Amino acid sequence: MSTAGDIRIAAMGDVMLDRAVGEHFRRRPEDFDMADIRALLAPCDLVLANLETTVSTRGAPDPRQDPHVAFRSHPDTLRVLKNLGVDAVSLANNHLLDWGAEALADTLANLDAAGIAHAGAGRDYEEANRPLLLERAGLPLALLSHVFIYSASTRRATRRRAGVADHRIGRILKRIRRLRREGRIVIVTLHWGMEYSFYPLPYQARQARRMIDAGASLVLGHGPHYPQGIERYGHGRIVYSTGNFIFDEPYRYARRSFIYTAALDAGGRVVEDEVHPVLLPEHVPHLAQGEAAARLRRQIHCLGAGYGRKSRRFWKRINSDYFTDIAGRVVRMRSPKFLFLPPLSFYLDIGLVNLLRKLRLRTVLNLVRGAAR
Repeated sequence: MSTAGDIRIAAMGDVMLDRAVGEHFRRRPEDFDMADIRALLAPCDLVLANLETTVSTRGAPDPRQDPHVAFRSHPDTLRVLKNLGVDAVSLANNHLLDWGAEALADTLANLDAAGIAHAGAGRDYEEANRPLLLERAGLPLALLSHVFIYSASTRRATRRRAGVADHRIGRILKRIRRLRREGRIVIVTLHWGMEYSFYPLPYQARQARRMIDAGASLVLGHGPHYPQGIERYGHGRIVYSTGNFIFDEPYRYARRSFIYTAALDAGGRVVEDEVHPVLLPEHVPHLAQGEAAARLRRQIHCLGAGYGRKSRRFWKRINSDYFTDIAGRVVRMRSPKFLFLPPLSFYLDIGLVNLLRKLRLRTVLNLVRGAAR
């Protein structure tokens, strides 16, 4: 448990319990015991993870979604999270509508039945954006969950339609300020970034700092599938990406991640924090040891320390690469919605000339593809 007056929080990255992970669990559930990780998490007052899958036996896959990344896990797989002592999961990510509103509703019900709290998605706007209010170690907390990256299936909840929480920064900041006025310690989890990258997107880093300025203590990121650095900012921390926690991706750094732990005082100030490196052989995480752990710790430290030393030109290239990704999604999924996720500042960062050049290149490629068909 935490020391007197403090609360200890642990956060893991993406948990996906379908595909090869689900098959592994059905064959050998004992492999998911993870005794070393359970021992690490046991003293924590609050254990968080990002659940990047629906949990249901119903629904139909979204026809626009690539079937290989349309995730639906069996309710029995929630035993993996219960075994670890996970208290709450973030649901604002790009896979909660892969199997439609019916499977999303089942996910909420199955988590409730398992005693795992959740935030970030719901049957309507109010439920999707409702903060998760908790009390741990005698301190009042609030967890907010938001997603800045979409798949073909993803949509924002409305008054009459299921979906994920509202990603608009003004509304997020308003909620943080209100919760701080109520005396709560605020933790924000964000599914964001560019996939398979070690670097955050500049506009998202600025928005995370605004969240800390508004009163959040921790901004906990996931989504890139790679571990990224940690920024000390004001009284809090911005963890840009913890990487995958339970996943079946083959890439080297998609099988390298970390558990982040932090102790917060009664005022929400981070008084100490630590990185616990994790390896994912055969989908199941275990704590890294020896030189493997030291090497991953050094990488995470160097990434975080190096973000502030990168040139403006470097970050402009990161933005440019991300816009290429957005344009590709628009074309592949035949939807302009991806263009409206970043704010205007993102497009200003890219620069008008670069933006027009990329749009022209994309148009030429589309014409070539059309002619080939």
